[in-house]
Amino acid sequence: MWYEVKNSEATEADYKEIIEIFPSSITPQKNIHDFARQKETQSIQALEEKVNEHTEELSNLVKELSSPIIPILEGILVVPLIGKYSEQRASDLLEDALIEISRQKAKYLLIDVTGIHNIDEFLIYGIQKLIQACRLLGAECFIVGISSNLAMQILNSEYSGSDVQTFATLQQGVRYAIELTGYELVRKKS
Repeated sequence: MWYEVKNSEATEADYKEIIEIFPSSITPQKNIHDFARQKETQSIQALEEKVNEHTEELSNLVKELSSPIIPILEGILVVPLIGKYSEQRASDLLEDALIEISRQKAKYLLIDVTGIHNIDEFLIYGIQKLIQACRLLGAECFIVGISSNLAMQILNSEYSGSDVQTFATLQQGVRYAIELTGYELVRKKS
């Protein structure tokens, strides 16, 4: 049922309204149901927008934190690889590493695979591409943090690994890079 106010008059003592009533094919229950659905749809759209905003913020944060390029000493950088690498993440790593090598005039990049538990052909290809690109800039790469499990996975892949120096631990790789730069690690006498 619908209504329309046709006329309304207000005097000091009285108020009069003329209302015309129309029958409706929509029941009050259906009207309430439609209104509730409309509000529900608006709420869902608002929540979806918030989820999309938060997802974008988290994606940007993950990108920033995913593979930091860490300077160890002058001329020596470390990039810890953690988790699974997509094409975009590998591309970002390559770009960031090359920028930092150029910016810091680094001679050595240690690719730390300690945080990698399973290696696939895609990651192996990404590491090879990173090594080749670094060489074009005059930097040498070492792969460090290779566990026995990871070594077996690499052996079972098509990657020979003969073109790059490898170390079982990050410490061994850092020590080797320090020696190559001409520095010497000396323990302080107590």
